[in-house]
Formats: sequence, structure tokens, C-alpha cells
Amino acid sequence: MAAIIFFARLGNFSLFNPDEGLYAEPAREMLETGQYITTTLNYVVRFTKPPLVIWAMAAAYKMFGINEFAARIFCAISGFILTIVTYLFANKYLGSRVAIFAACILLTSPLFVGVGRMAITDMPLSLFMAGSLFSFFHAWKQKRKLWLYLGYILTAFAVMTKGPVGLLLPIVILTSFLYLCSATKDTIKFFSLPIGALIVALIALPWFVIEITITNGAYFNEFIMRENFARFTSVVDSHKGPWFYHIAVVFGGLFPWSILLPQSIIRVVKNIYSDSDSWQSKIKSVFSLLRSGSIIRVTKNIYSDSDNGKTKIKSIFSLVNWGNSCQNLKGANEVLLFALISAIVIIFFFSLSVSKLLPYTLPAFPALAIIISYQWDIFIQSKQRKSILIYCLTMSLVYLGAACLAPIALKFLRDAPPELIALIFQYACLMTAITLFCTLLATYKHLLLSSAILFSTIVISTAVFLPQFLSVVCQFWEEEIPQYARSISMSKNPLIVYRLRKPGIPFYLGRRVIQSNDKDDLSKTTKTLGSCYLITSRKYLSEAELIGYKVITKKDNFALLGFTQ
Repeated sequence: MAAIIFFARLGNFSLFNPDEGLYAEPAREMLETGQYITTTLNYVVRFTKPPLVIWAMAAAYKMFGINEFAARIFCAISGFILTIVTYLFANKYLGSRVAIFAACILLTSPLFVGVGRMAITDMPLSLFMAGSLFSFFHAWKQKRKLWLYLGYILTAFAVMTKGPVGLLLPIVILTSFLYLCSATKDTIKFFSLPIGALIVALIALPWFVIEITITNGAYFNEFIMRENFARFTSVVDSHKGPWFYHIAVVFGGLFPWSILLPQSIIRVVKNIYSDSDSWQSKIKSVFSLLRSGSIIRVTKNIYSDSDNGKTKIKSIFSLVNWGNSCQNLKGANEVLLFALISAIVIIFFFSLSVSKLLPYTLPAFPALAIIISYQWDIFIQSKQRKSILIYCLTMSLVYLGAACLAPIALKFLRDAPPELIALIFQYACLMTAITLFCTLLATYKHLLLSSAILFSTIVISTAVFLPQFLSVVCQFWEEEIPQYARSISMSKNPLIVYRLRKPGIPFYLGRRVIQSNDKDDLSKTTKTLGSCYLITSRKYLSEAELIGYKVITKKDNFALLGFTQ
């Protein structure tokens, strides 16, 4: 099912702009020019991400030709492997049922499967980052150096995919986890940090050094300072979002399973701290401070020489030393703590960033899937019929509401295609029927059967509807662009792209395009070129026609025009 979801009809629709064009076209130009160090977009140097994904796309072009399937295949393979890796990790430490649930959750999460079928860097980053964390945990538990070195190799690949964040987040996650588990000197020694640093440096550092050297430091200023530091501290490319942006993205991207997320997190926290005398003593110390009297009297006690004051000081500092409360964790609780820390660190880190994009928190999805699947397994083990009933009924109401309201809401969206409305209505009606049927089964205490039907039917529905959904969206918003570009590819006349951000156009044209975003600039450029073509939105047709362009063809959203001097 993972193979079907990620690979079925993968190349049957054109590139989504601007995201996929920003990577698919540099890979094509890399293959054409033979320049494998510095990446270019529209034949202009582009200092953004490291080139690992673009290298992989260029290799796929050599194998499958320059097309949409080849552009997306590496990212789809990454999503496929990450699903299998998540299953294997959960199966090892939490059991086969949790593992199957976790894999199904990933395969039915809209953001996860949607990004996995796109030619962008976020799914490979998620594979390398989550894979490295799983490897580190497995190495720590099994005391096997081979898995440790694999973790360092995957970390280096993450750096070569998206830069320093691929190294920073695993460090913070591992450090936090080992601190909470009161790691000993022997544990720290086991991780062989000098060897790990050497592995990461040998894989990732050479390209950065070469690139910074041949660009005379320009890459450092543009990528390290702008794409990392500036993007984190300020708005870059209008990608601004509120502080809760990524929390909302996680809930939407994991739907419908995100309905269970708050309860699942509470369950993990309870499991971790329920049997910890150390943690309970910390809570009691807080209340003892509050019962000790006024703030003034507490302050006097703290600064006095009495043993009571010293005890209070120690109790305050003991609250910070959380490690003692987790040092005796065993079995599932260790895995759940590790997954919870991974998810929280990733979501919190990107929430702090001023510039935000939808797929940033994707590396947290495997950890969140494990947490949610464990909660669902608890429902079955403990025979919590009521919990499954509530969840299935909630899903039924949500999907029923979507079936009723989506057609009305989409009519208010500008240019929403009728096929999209019909597709959403059909999917919502199907899911309403499935969840109601599972609710009925759970009512009669068939918890395992209802769970099996729920998970499997949602996976199958995703496999059926997702390619249709992507095809409809792409056909309406993108399909005219490649048709126009291909139709003039044999002509030697230049092409101007006017007031559109469509970096995928050179991918279909096979050569450089001229970008213009101003009417006066367009007029000046046109007079300089003489005979040329122009692609623009239909709402800018009047501006182009005033300059002297003639419409060659136009459809729903875009138009192809020609100019002859």
C-alpha cells in the first residue's frame, strides 16, 4: 500500500509551481551544463539548499529521462522508505500492532503523503533526520556501534539536504533525551562524539568548503546568513506565520488522527511520571513551599542559616533536575519519551522561526504517528470501547460536516474547479459511511475488527483518491503552463514570463526565460527583443495587448501571446 500511495501515477501531472520548479529545473540545468557544484535556476546562480536532492534528481533524469516522474521519484522513495523504517522501529520496541497502526497513520496523513509525492527537499530531510534518530536510539539500546555510525551518516545526509538544521535538531533531541534519562559518562562515551563529528565532516564539509571558495564567500552570506539565520529571525519571501502556525499545520496535516493527539500526549506523560517517586516528591516540594507562608517569610527562610531555608533552596534546584525522574524508565516508556521529545523539539524550533512554511514540521510526523498508534493500541488492550466509539463518532461528524459544507465553502473560493468539489464530496461521504460502520462495530465490542477496518479502508481510500485530487488541482492551476511552453519550444524566439512566479517553465521550454514584473519593464524588454512570446495570467492580458501582443491561445487561467515587431 505504501508503494501504491507514493508511486501510483506519480508522473501523470505537471510540476506544481513554485515549489517543485525550484528543484526540478536546477537538476535539469545541472545535467545540461555539467555544473554539479553550484546550482542554478533559469541559468542564474541560486544560493539556497545544499545539492543532495538536486543531485539525486539529476541522476534520475539520466535513468528515466527529463520528466515529472524522474523529478519526483527520489522524494517518493524517501517517503516509502520512511514509512517502512517507522514500522520496523515501532515493531521492534512497541509491537507489531502499534507498528502497523503507525505506518497506516503516516500513509493517510495528508501532509505526509502529499509532500512525499512532490519534488521538494522536505521528505528526504524527514527520512534522514528521523532515520538518524531511530538509529541513535537503537544503537543506544542495543549497544551496537554499526547503528551509531549509520546515524551519523544519515545526519550528514540531512545536512547535505537542508543545511545546519539537519545537524542541530538531532543534537538537541538526543541531548534532551539523554539528560532526562540521566546519561552516565559511559553512555556519553558510547556515542563516540569525535568519530561522529569526523563522519559528518567528511561527508558534508567538502562541498560547503568548495562552494564557499569558488563563490568567494557569496554562498556563505546568501545561504548561511539569509536562508538560515535571516529566515529564522525575520520574514523571508513573505513566508510569515503566527506562533501557532505549525501547531495548526500538524493538526491539519495529520488529520484525522490528530483528533487523538492531545489525549495521546497526555497518556505518554502519565506513563512516564506515574510511577516516579522522584517526580512526585518534586510536586510535593512545590506545595510545601506554598504552604510555608507569605513570600516575605519564604524569602527570609531561604536567606537564613536555618536548615529549613537550605532545604527549600535544594527543593527549588531539584525541580530543575528532571533527569532523576526519568532515569528508571523501561520498555515502551523510553520509546515514547524519545518520540515525544523529538516531536516537541522539531515543532517548537520551527514555531520560533519567523518565516514559516507548511512542510517544515514533517520530520516530526513519524514520532507523532508512533505516539498516536500507541494510544490506539491501549484502547484495544484495555478494551476501552467508549474511547473508540467517541473517536469514530467524532470522525463521522467531521466528515459529515465536510460533505455538507465543503461544496458551499469551495464555491466562495476564486476559480475552484467543479471536479474538486465533487471529489471532496465523494471522499467525505465515503469516510462518513466507513466511520459510522466502525462506530457500529465498536458498539458491539468488536474493537480489533473495527480498528482493522478503519485503518485499512482509510489507507485504501487514500490510495484511490489522492492521485485524483492532485491531478484535478494540477490540471486546473498548472496544466496550461507546460502546454504553452512545449508548444513554442522549437521556436528560437525568446519567452517572457509576465507577473507570474513559475520557475518550472524553463523545465518544459528547455532554455532560459525572461522574467518581467512591471509594465514599463515589459514594454522596454519587448522593444529590445523584437519578436518574442509571452505567458501571463489572463487578468494581465489588457496590459500586454496595449504593448502590441496578440493572443495565440488562452484558457481558464493563463494565456500565451506573441509579439512581432
